[in-house]
Parts: sequence; structure tokens; C-alpha cells
Amino acid sequence: MPRQAPPWEELNAAAAELSRMQADIRGSVHPLATVLGTLQLGEGSVLLPGTVIDGHVRIGRNCTVGPHAYIRGCTLIEDGCRIGHAVEVKGSIIRKGTCIAHLSYVGDSILEEDVNLGGGCICSNFRHDAANIRMPFNGELADTGRNKLGCVVGAHSRIGCNCTILPGRVLPPHTATAPGSVVSRP
Repeated sequence: MPRQAPPWEELNAAAAELSRMQADIRGSVHPLATVLGTLQLGEGSVLLPGTVIDGHVRIGRNCTVGPHAYIRGCTLIEDGCRIGHAVEVKGSIIRKGTCIAHLSYVGDSILEEDVNLGGGCICSNFRHDAANIRMPFNGELADTGRNKLGCVVGAHSRIGCNCTILPGRVLPPHTATAPGSVVSRP
């Protein structure tokens, strides 16, 4: 089904909503985890030792985050997700059932339902020249008006370990990448 709104507007809308939320912790926060921002944590979810929440973060039900994960900015993590050891997620939307393995970075991105991001993956969100990111939308390469924007990974995709996805890339559902790939085409 085609997107009704551009992905960058989805991220903007999520950030606006999350910035107004109130803390509500129904899951388990390990004593060695740190909450510096506003957290909503769903039932059955766990923040493991060393995990840091810094921003406006909503984590759904039955998720595991950490150990030593860093979740920052306005980030939405839906039900049934696994955010592994030493993963950083910044200003992103992570849809239900998605797994981000250890030592990965996801910046200003949308990972749709049931995505598996292998260990050591990078969803890059910044161009070296600091220009606005362009992203495909409705058959055109659109200027997003943002100089920080990652990628969109379609539902049921499998991203091999140590892959890098450059800013502004859109991967269709059921994409599979080989380990060590660089996704450079918009």
C-alpha cells in the first residue's frame, strides 16, 4: 500500500506527539538502566542494565531493550521489538516485531514491521556536505527539508550484518541484503 504521507512527515508527526506524552512505566526498568527523559514503557517490556533513555521515548509491550542500548530523541518502538546490546536508536519509528541486533545505529529512520537488522548495521542519517537529504516519494526524488534523515526499510526485510544504508534510501518490503552491503541507491 502506498504511503499517504512522506516518511519525513511521519517522523515529524511522531516527534510532535511524543514530545507531549507523560511518563507511564508498566514494564521493568533494571536498577542499572537510566531514564533521563520521558518514558512510556509497555507491559512485559524490559530495559536491561546499562540502557539509557534520553528524550521522549515510547516503547510498546513485550519488548527487550539492551543491555547498554542508547535510545534518544523522539523515538517510537512498537510492540514485540528487540533492541540489542549496544544499539543506538535516535529519532526513529521502529514498527512491531522488529529486531535490531547488537552494535547497530539507526538514526532518523523508519523500520517497518518485522524487520531484522543484523549486527553492526548502520542506518546513516547525515550527508558529509550537510545538504538536505533527498528521498524518493511518489515517483520523484523529493527534497525533504531535513539535513538529518535516515532510511525507510520495508516490512519483512532482512538486512545482513555490517550493512550500511545511506541517508534517504527506501528499501521495499521483503528486501534482503548480503552481509557487508552498502545500500547507496535512493
